[in-house]
Amino acid sequence: MRRKFISAAHLVISIFLGLLIACPAHAQKASDEDVQRIKASPFVKYARYYAPYAIQAAAAYLAIDDLDRYRFKQDDDGVGADVNFVVGNIFEPKAAPFGQAALKGWQYQFGSDRPLTCVVPTDAACQAAFKNRGWEFGSGPAFQVWARKRSPAVDHTACSEVNLVFRGTVGLSTGDWLSNANRFYSPYDDYYQQLRRNIDGILGVIQGLDCYRVARRKPQIVSTGHSLGGGLAQFVALAHDPNGPKIVKVFAFDPSPVTGAHLLAKTIRTANSQQLVIDRIYQEGEILAWPRWAVQEYPSASSTCGPFVRTVKVDAVPGSGLLNLHGIRPLAVKTVELSYDGDRLKTYQVPPSPVDCRLRYEPPGEDGDVLVSMADGQQPTRYASTHVRARTTVAVSPDALPPGWRTRLDGSTARLVSMRSHQKLKLGSSKVRRQRVAHL
Repeated sequence: MRRKFISAAHLVISIFLGLLIACPAHAQKASDEDVQRIKASPFVKYARYYAPYAIQAAAAYLAIDDLDRYRFKQDDDGVGADVNFVVGNIFEPKAAPFGQAALKGWQYQFGSDRPLTCVVPTDAACQAAFKNRGWEFGSGPAFQVWARKRSPAVDHTACSEVNLVFRGTVGLSTGDWLSNANRFYSPYDDYYQQLRRNIDGILGVIQGLDCYRVARRKPQIVSTGHSLGGGLAQFVALAHDPNGPKIVKVFAFDPSPVTGAHLLAKTIRTANSQQLVIDRIYQEGEILAWPRWAVQEYPSASSTCGPFVRTVKVDAVPGSGLLNLHGIRPLAVKTVELSYDGDRLKTYQVPPSPVDCRLRYEPPGEDGDVLVSMADGQQPTRYASTHVRARTTVAVSPDALPPGWRTRLDGSTARLVSMRSHQKLKLGSSKVRRQRVAHL
């Protein structure tokens, strides 16, 4: 009888939450552009930076079994079969080449859309939590893992970044909606609870990826999600073992106000919040804008450090309607579209960050890790880049450059220029320094 009562109570709470988020969305007020709040018009400058993460957030709604069929395969056009599959499901044919260009530097690694018991069966802490789990409802958090690789078409090459991407709510899925209601007490083994006991195991699997293990510099790990997935992406960044691998940035698109922070011990939450960056990107007028303003769970949108929370407003999706404006597919397509001026790719820019937070996250360069394909059978060489605050510093050892290459500094832009007309690479830097070059 008690169980029936609690189930009925949670059904009422879920309906209440649904009504709450269905209230008319009020656009969040934004001051002039600064490091913490980006208005709709300045977003255009950063669209190219956000594009691959928006595409992956949309891809999270695709079935894992389908993606697994294309994993580590290459199509005849030289692009990963996983990339072409995702782009074909998100973009119209005319826009597909633009989506392909935004995502082609990434490679799908693994994922799950089933209930999570313990990702690592030998994890004693997870097994103990699983034995004490709440009521089951037969579903789990759907997630995918993507890696930014130096050469996605080649196996066993290093990656510089790994993205843990979560799916949002699908239709009337009971598990999805009960997880949405986690802000209120839940007796269920919902997605937040499943991830709470499994996030360290998932990060351990990420550390075991070939591209992670062969990287000379430890790849950074970020998390991404849309709607419910945006809440889960923030949760895992706060919930992992502070002494283990860290999630350094979150890309939350139209995110749920529920982050699951109330489930965590304050010591863990506080430790993981230090030097963390959370970007909440939302389409103006979408259905969750008002709930985030009214009942946003920790961290607050006003948090300037520990973690640094940035609110990014977009006004690009056409049409009207709270649910239509909430969709990640049209937002991803428009973000890619805004990366271009006609057929010309716009200049790559990264949003500025506060200089006094000592953030762990380092934004990727214009094309992620830079890889120069050498002619005449020479060994490919990675010209390492590192990011200092909002500026990018390229580390190049002139004496290690291959024959026919030289460096040139044009104002604030550093270039590696080949004497051969067909080889030219723009690095986007403010300073050139001598530094040892890492060979792949």
